[in-house]
Amino acid sequence: MQLALGLLVYGWSKVFLMQMGRADIGDALVQFGEMSPMGLLWRFMAFSPAVQVLAGLAEVLAAALLLFRRTAWLGGLLTVADMGVVFLLNLTFDVPVKQLALLMCLAGVAVVAPFVPHLWSVLRGRATVRPLPTVLPWPPVHRVTRWLGAVAGVGALAVSGAGFAVVTSGGFTPADTALTGAHRVVEDTAEPAAQLSQDTRWQQVAFGQYQNAGWARVAIRYADGRYQEGTYAVDGDAVTLRLYPVREGSQGLVRDYERTIELTWTEPGEGRVRLVGEGVDLVVAPDPEATYLFDRDFSWTPSTPINR
Repeated sequence: MQLALGLLVYGWSKVFLMQMGRADIGDALVQFGEMSPMGLLWRFMAFSPAVQVLAGLAEVLAAALLLFRRTAWLGGLLTVADMGVVFLLNLTFDVPVKQLALLMCLAGVAVVAPFVPHLWSVLRGRATVRPLPTVLPWPPVHRVTRWLGAVAGVGALAVSGAGFAVVTSGGFTPADTALTGAHRVVEDTAEPAAQLSQDTRWQQVAFGQYQNAGWARVAIRYADGRYQEGTYAVDGDAVTLRLYPVREGSQGLVRDYERTIELTWTEPGEGRVRLVGEGVDLVVAPDPEATYLFDRDFSWTPSTPINR
């Protein structure tokens, strides 16, 4: 039961795109060499919701099979396959929960182990019969308890799935404004520094397209090469930026905001946006090269390979 519940948590979190999230334009300025191995894996999974959902459904299916005595052996087999792949990914992409994935994989082995001789007989084309295990041997009690597992299994599937559906129902709504997208600074009233390594002017800024509770992702690339990310919220012509510390070295997943910036924004025309506020007075224009990954359409027909 504990193995099934663990699979349900991880499975539903992928089905509802909670674990890896969605590919967001607010992440468009991150360079390949800046990613951690885990960040690379997370972005790979986030870019393809279909892969993330199917991976989650495989884990949910394994959990569902484990919850019923007649299909527990098949759930164990599927668990070994699911968690074996997860363990390999965690191991090679340095995801911290390597031990948990391995433990769940071994738990699947333990579930299916008693059935191995019978499965081997089936593979060899020989008939085999294996009675289902009975927890309580007393027939009067067993007549009642035999249904409890099935009822509990259906309840666990329904409640866990409904819980994740409720949690995600109000999240990831589109943030569709003129700010949404990746932009390059084309005008700046600030004076450049004498040395490029000391130039703190904005070079690029990316405003994400998905918001949760009114906040979406934002990232800034400075002229000196530094990268800073955070979240933003729009209220009329005002935009609030909450920024994490500048990316440097190893940083944990949970961080505190370093500062908040209040800006106003206007549209001077030609798709440009002017941002004015605390130490900022600049004009940005859409940067299609920074969003090529997000703008490219899928093509079924053969075409020139694009590998950039």
